[in-house]
Amino acid sequence: MKNTIFLMAMVGVLAVVSLWWIQPMRTAPAGGVAVAQAQATPTRTLHTTGTAVIRVQPDKAAVRLGVQTFASTPRESQAQNTRTVKAVLQAIRDEGILPQDIGTDYLTLRPEYDDWQHGQRQTVGYWTDNAVIVTLREVDKLSEVLRAALEAGATTVDDVTFSTTRARELRDQARAMAVKAAMEKARDLAGAVDLSVGEVQNISENSWSSYYGLWNSRGQWSNLQQNVAQIAPSSGAPQPDDGEFSLGQIVVQAQVDLTVSLK
Repeated sequence: MKNTIFLMAMVGVLAVVSLWWIQPMRTAPAGGVAVAQAQATPTRTLHTTGTAVIRVQPDKAAVRLGVQTFASTPRESQAQNTRTVKAVLQAIRDEGILPQDIGTDYLTLRPEYDDWQHGQRQTVGYWTDNAVIVTLREVDKLSEVLRAALEAGATTVDDVTFSTTRARELRDQARAMAVKAAMEKARDLAGAVDLSVGEVQNISENSWSSYYGLWNSRGQWSNLQQNVAQIAPSSGAPQPDDGEFSLGQIVVQAQVDLTVSLK
């Protein structure tokens, strides 16, 4: 009899525990569905792009000058070239260019052959090519440096490139302008549908610079965009005679992609 009573008591305890355990299991799915529904609600976002362009006159130039000589022997060809290069370098220094702004770009020595005759070619001489790069920190000296170098014996002006010493400053300025443009566009678009802009979700940036203007093969300056207004001239930038050359423009551009939340 006692065993029967004890067994019934144990069954009752187990039944109570089972009901206590099952009750949370039944209510859990309802809470879980609510959480899942909350997580499934998408965040409304808006993506815009802002672009800014700054045009500035270059205040720095790099010139590649070439000296080419020909002689019947390698030694004589090199000797002639060395003499001419020394004269060219001296003429450049006389124009106020510092030695640290003058450097050798390349030096080559190559044979010259005559036409094929009876299956053979004879060496008729040797060419020596020497190129130096001159950095001009005052671009208004360009014409004088070119004339002095050519009069001293330089045979070619192989390349002239322009840049600005304010590149970092202008990139930062263009980036800030692009961000402002992207945010203004986002606010305008959101306001058009009676919404407002929330937090920035994502932002990326790309910036670059390019030069408009070139030195053509006839040794004359030409400008690819004569009608582009200069909106950010360099401080103290020279204004050369239009009859000599046009400096052209450095174009610094930044683009920002922006994603913001809507509320």
